[in-house]
Amino acid sequence: MYNSQIAIINRLPEFQFNNFCHTFFETISFTKIESIQMMDNGIISGRGSIELGIVMSYRFALLAKQHTGIVPDRLIQRLRNNMDDETHKGIFLTTGQFSREAKKLSKINGLPPVDLIDGKGLIKRLRKNNLEISVETGRVYFNV
Repeated sequence: MYNSQIAIINRLPEFQFNNFCHTFFETISFTKIESIQMMDNGIISGRGSIELGIVMSYRFALLAKQHTGIVPDRLIQRLRNNMDDETHKGIFLTTGQFSREAKKLSKINGLPPVDLIDGKGLIKRLRKNNLEISVETGRVYFNV
């Protein structure tokens, strides 16, 4: 089941993968997605925030990539380069896996952490939250 769901996501055309990323982040409680845009090599870049009550808000830099192999550390560095002083955390979403170096680079003392969501983690989150993927649009929806 894991492989079939990852295969569905990997087959999505770029604009549908963009839809997937946007709706995935919305369904995991992002209250505001400021921008999601396509970059080179099928990379999706964006910013989002989660508001907790009326006082607190956390800002995130987002990067996503359809990938069948191992994500190199240079892409984690690319996400870090997209983070500004107001960013609390980064999130990198991929359908592949992360290299050991990428995992190390995601947690550097003194810098905002980067959460890494690989293919297995992505499918786990989809299942845990009863989320499905529309093959026609790439959008994520609740399976009720």
